[in-house]
Amino acid sequence: MGSFNQILDENATCRDMFEYFFDLSPADVAVLYSLDNETGATLDEVAVKVHKDRTTVFRSLQRLVGTGIVTKKKNILEKGGYYYSYSRISKAKIIELINNREGEFHSVLQCLLRDMESEFKK
Repeated sequence: MGSFNQILDENATCRDMFEYFFDLSPADVAVLYSLDNETGATLDEVAVKVHKDRTTVFRSLQRLVGTGIVTKKKNILEKGGYYYSYSRISKAKIIELINNREGEFHSVLQCLLRDMESEFKK
């Protein structure tokens, strides 16, 4: 996870922001950047793009789906069976998610500051 100081650094990147606000690893962010929001990619396709094994990519995709940044779609094959494809949500929706996370962070910080005031009165 990216640190708060890393985000405040003038050299911070968007990748740092994803690590910090969504508690992602650099590998998770690499998987995110390998996806687009128009065509879905399979687990195997993503693994090839990021040069990681399927298990590592699967864990990253699960975390990304859990954050809401990535969607998972079940695709049915004509001859039976299915596979999943993964897509990134739109940039506008990502910005909305980050703004929401920032608001949540601010609310929690305000509560913690109030707690600190009462704790330091002792």
